[in-house]
Amino acid sequence: MTKPTEFLTQVEFETAACDFCGTEEAQVLFEGPDRLHRLPGVFRWVRCTNCGWLRQNPRPTRDTIAAFYPTEYEPYIKAVDDEPSLWHRWERRYGMLKRCRAVARYHPGGRLLDVGCATGNFMFEMKRLGGWEVRGIEPNEQAAAYARQRFGFDVHTGTLQDVNLPLSSFDVVTLWNVLEHLHTPRADLVQVHRLLKDGGMLVFSIPNLEGLGARLFGPLWLGWDLPRHVYLPSRRALIKSLNELGFAPEAVKCLSGSHSAFGISLQFYLEDRFSSSDWPRRLLKAYGSLPVRLVTGPLFWLLNQANLAPIITVFARKRSS
Repeated sequence: MTKPTEFLTQVEFETAACDFCGTEEAQVLFEGPDRLHRLPGVFRWVRCTNCGWLRQNPRPTRDTIAAFYPTEYEPYIKAVDDEPSLWHRWERRYGMLKRCRAVARYHPGGRLLDVGCATGNFMFEMKRLGGWEVRGIEPNEQAAAYARQRFGFDVHTGTLQDVNLPLSSFDVVTLWNVLEHLHTPRADLVQVHRLLKDGGMLVFSIPNLEGLGARLFGPLWLGWDLPRHVYLPSRRALIKSLNELGFAPEAVKCLSGSHSAFGISLQFYLEDRFSSSDWPRRLLKAYGSLPVRLVTGPLFWLLNQANLAPIITVFARKRSS
């Protein structure tokens, strides 16, 4: 087993000014560990004193942060059809279909680029929907290879800044739970703007700082996900930045993910407050049961309707030149 000191020698850290306004000054919010995968280190969230964007600072460099993405990282999961559990297969497909139908409501078809496509499950469901030509970008070689081999998709290994794609060639660009992981989110959004046709749609999901989970759990909220999350915006800062970069925001919605995200935040809270007790484990097991899910379903539906769920999805259209 790798010791913490040995692990951290594989990671380089850097300090950085705000990517959106260039300001170095920032207010420290809090420090915390990697609660999701329990990898070594203590990390810090700060708020830019000028534009309000939150960032991790100091942070692992782009070349070494991959050490904090183990093979069991959730987005690197197999095809929905290969899921052995009928219930999990239905649950995963239902969530994907909500994304697909939401995209199709704003743009009925065309060429779609999925940035951070992981193992290709979203692209597969879009293809099944009909009327879509899909391509992907994925920095993890293992996940990209799976998408190519399992589904036959055209997936570029790398980042938006690495790949050479024709400008003004896509009708839709999606980033599902990706923007918060980027070291240069402003530059990446500028590149998305270049790749989209006039009137094309940018669709992305991001942790909801104004959601109930962030307010209820504070530093123990799943949405912080140190050290993998590098940037997070308030709703106001996000809309302002999109307008400045040539996008017209059309909608902000909560599509799904409330029950599981709330459960992980609850797990972090119980582990932090009651680490020596066994009853939190039993409570979490009950929380994940079907009866509890059915009972809490209406509550999480209401949170989605009120845009208070842990994740928001933003729909923004590229303004015509």
